[in-house]
Amino acid sequence: MIGVVEIAQDITEQKRIEDRLRRSHKMEDIGTLTGGIAHDFNNILGIIIGNVELAIDDVPDGNPVRMNLEQIKIASIRAKNVVLQLLGFCRKTELAKKPIKIGPIIDESLNLLRSSIPSSIEIRTDILKNSGLINADPTQIHQILINLCTNASHAMEAEGGILKISIKKVVANDETIAQYNEIMPGQYLQLTVKDTGCGIEPDIRDRIFDPYFTTREIGKGSGMGLAVVLGIVKNHDGAISISSKSGKGTTVEVVFPIIEEEPQPEKKSSDEIQSGSERILFIDDEYALVKMGSEILARLGYQVEIETNPVDALNLFCVSPFRFDLIVTDMTMPHMTGEQMLKEILKRRHDMPVILCTGYNKKIDRTRAVEIGFHRYIEKPLDKHTLAKAVRDVLDGK
Repeated sequence: MIGVVEIAQDITEQKRIEDRLRRSHKMEDIGTLTGGIAHDFNNILGIIIGNVELAIDDVPDGNPVRMNLEQIKIASIRAKNVVLQLLGFCRKTELAKKPIKIGPIIDESLNLLRSSIPSSIEIRTDILKNSGLINADPTQIHQILINLCTNASHAMEAEGGILKISIKKVVANDETIAQYNEIMPGQYLQLTVKDTGCGIEPDIRDRIFDPYFTTREIGKGSGMGLAVVLGIVKNHDGAISISSKSGKGTTVEVVFPIIEEEPQPEKKSSDEIQSGSERILFIDDEYALVKMGSEILARLGYQVEIETNPVDALNLFCVSPFRFDLIVTDMTMPHMTGEQMLKEILKRRHDMPVILCTGYNKKIDRTRAVEIGFHRYIEKPLDKHTLAKAVRDVLDGK
């Protein structure tokens, strides 16, 4: 042997890129699956929620059946929120972002969680009062807190421990950027959720963000918690970092860009449902849904006709374009889409108000709907208040 040549190459960055790409592909896969089922699932939920609300109106306050109906409604709304979370984390639904302070959301989340977290777990908070504002959807920030704290609670349920939630400002320097890998220089709000639980085993750390991956036994978790958190964080231009030692606990740090804009005052909404007497054409290929929607509107005084075939609906309109004061239509239907029907309607009556009601369609969103001529865009599953308010607002020209 004359000698030995040893060549070494640092592939850390390459592994990071591969990991991000693999994670991105998995999120795309779950996003495609979610988008595919969202339309049909939201139709089903809309039928359940709408009919339950109609049934609740018919049952006296003291009747025990009313409580059962209320529980069905609550469960259906929870199912609706699950779909929204899945669509949100794969960037398939709009976020209601606004300048917010995160402190009140933490307080609200902990108040909700306290009853479900065992008393053997001590909750500590360290919240910076003047932590600044972030541009975020409050509901999704709330979801991050719930998911992270629930995971921490499960890690400590056997022996108890300490759950610590803290907020502070950080400046993204070279060290911080290396830690989070995907953030730009600037000021950030750092949310930390730390537990003293069992920690994460080294052999599964690369899989903790995978959709449907879970180490819990059946019935104690879907495996979507951290996948949803990751998606929400990315949708808010933030980043997440997790450090853990087996048997020594886990620390999750999430950063969001701080903004300078002042929060807007909350608009007070009225629970009162306004009625009317106008004539409405309700179109959807799901018979149970149009029947439910028409009954809701009929009880409010409107004159409603329904159609499950968009071609028949268009023919009905063409016979007498001024017969109706408003049209409510689905987007995805056999023979003709809602967009195609809108174009034909506006050819014959350019001022005809039309509301688009859709479960999920990747080709259209709120902005696109307004651009092509719809007067209002509402998402399924419908509830009585949403439908009634949209109808009244459009008829009143709001």
